[in-house]
Amino acid sequence: METDLMRALFSRTEFSAINRYFADLMLKLSGSRDPEFYLACALVSYRAERGDVCLNLADYAETPVLKGFSNPVPGPICPPLQSWVEMLRKSPVVGKPGGKTPLILDDTDRAPRLYLLRYWQYENDLAAGIRQRIEGQPTTLDRELLTSGLNRLFPGNNTAPDMQAMAARTALEKNLCIITGGPGTGKTATVLKILILLLEQAGDIPLKLALVAPTGKAANRLRESIRSSLDQLDRSVLASETVLSAIPTETSTIHRLLGSIKNSPRFRYDRLHPLPHDCVIVDEVSMVDLALMSKLVEALKPSSRLILLGDKNQLSSVESGSVLGDICFDPGPSGRQKSSPLSHTIVNLVKSYRFDEKSGIGQLSMLINDGQAEESLALLRQGSAGDLGWKRIPAPGELKPRLEEIFRQVSRRVIEPRSPAQAFQNVSRFGILCALRNGPSGAVAINRLVESLLAEAGQIPADSPWYPGRPVMITRNDYQLQLFNGDIGVALPDSEDDNRLKVFFDLGENRYRKIAPARMPEHESAFAMTIHKSQGSEFSRVLLILADQDIPVLSRELIYTGITRARDYVEIWGEEKVFVKAVLRRTERSSGLSDALAG
Repeated sequence: METDLMRALFSRTEFSAINRYFADLMLKLSGSRDPEFYLACALVSYRAERGDVCLNLADYAETPVLKGFSNPVPGPICPPLQSWVEMLRKSPVVGKPGGKTPLILDDTDRAPRLYLLRYWQYENDLAAGIRQRIEGQPTTLDRELLTSGLNRLFPGNNTAPDMQAMAARTALEKNLCIITGGPGTGKTATVLKILILLLEQAGDIPLKLALVAPTGKAANRLRESIRSSLDQLDRSVLASETVLSAIPTETSTIHRLLGSIKNSPRFRYDRLHPLPHDCVIVDEVSMVDLALMSKLVEALKPSSRLILLGDKNQLSSVESGSVLGDICFDPGPSGRQKSSPLSHTIVNLVKSYRFDEKSGIGQLSMLINDGQAEESLALLRQGSAGDLGWKRIPAPGELKPRLEEIFRQVSRRVIEPRSPAQAFQNVSRFGILCALRNGPSGAVAINRLVESLLAEAGQIPADSPWYPGRPVMITRNDYQLQLFNGDIGVALPDSEDDNRLKVFFDLGENRYRKIAPARMPEHESAFAMTIHKSQGSEFSRVLLILADQDIPVLSRELIYTGITRARDYVEIWGEEKVFVKAVLRRTERSSGLSDALAG
């Protein structure tokens, strides 16, 4: 097949201009005109855009090039695996692991993988950093003091293993601890007790501790969870009240911790300039992409503890990689991993303190995680669970009146807040989460419809984008203003500036950053947001709007993430057949991290 013909076929597919440009460049640099080489280069670029760390060649060998595309057209078949690998080995722009060529071919096992150089480097560095932490041990540990602390903080009845106590012990005994679990399983409460145990071990020696999350929104939620757990703590279990004053209650994003450098992908802290912290705790790790996690682990001192918290069943990061999913395999009955060197560092919390056995949200989330599609739909349809609702997604022309029914109940509370604190409470009461960003039922269109309804009701001006109570989400990082993608603000009159409208961002403890609308970085209204963007958020009530047609983005991870943003009630709008297909579909990203850590 001639290369020109291959290019013509690609022009009719979902290969982007960047994919084709990259493949053209690799052909030019390699001096090749082999269409099968062009095909491999275009595919590795295409998969990277969709979150894969690498191209698993075995997944495509001898299958249609257009497999998995949403609008497939007739096209060529990928070559047999062995001949494809042999061809790539001979190219001057393809190197072995450890090389510096634009592409890296890792064919050391039965699953040959083709990487863009930077992704191979990130994966290799992260795997090496994790292995180093697994092999390392805390320099000092008073085991008698640890046992005493565990008995005080986790007084259980000894009838079943206390997984929270097991997580705390692991965090003290190891330099790496991964604590996984669904909503309400006590991850943050466990972290508070881990902090107490660490401070008791340190005695009079000051510890430098960091609490971080991937977004400002998630960092704020972590801060509030830590403070709430602190308020509920039984002080009688403490060996000394002085420990309380040393517990950190401030949080930050990972970018802020590492020290972002304006207009640069680099950070102030790295391998040569390590972070001064003795322990770094990261929440919402499922949202952390491969590149950022690699840079964080690289910036740690060899003696530092790293504690990762997350829900391995949630959606992976928007950027490339699925770090938490790659390092967390299915646990055995004890809750610990058994199949890799990570087995003694991962603890899975399974008991939910938020959703009891009668909770429809809890039951539905478990059914979805197990891929039980028909059972999930039956639970929704029967209507016996008081915290679940199901309705067929309305046609585009019917969306507005259906939204009016829903939004009439909450609009006045949303757009007439009396204070910043109340404004943020209102935002957390009700969230509209969409599977898609674009399209008739996507977040952009739903935001427009909501604002149209409010304007028609005379609750907001029809001729101005800014009005009191408008919730907004930052869509691009602004390091100068210290506002980051996913941060939520609310527009309100500023009583300290002649009631001029400002956008308030919650800093905790009744402190707010105030930004004039004219200075705002890229943003959008946030009455509705995509499920991806909702990660790190929590609402009392959620309206979850799926798509009316089956598309690859719909998956069990997407639906699980959406429903578990709700504390009290979730209503789903969808099509039954589409819902069933989505629950049966798992989101899998290609990478070599699991294999690198298994050896």
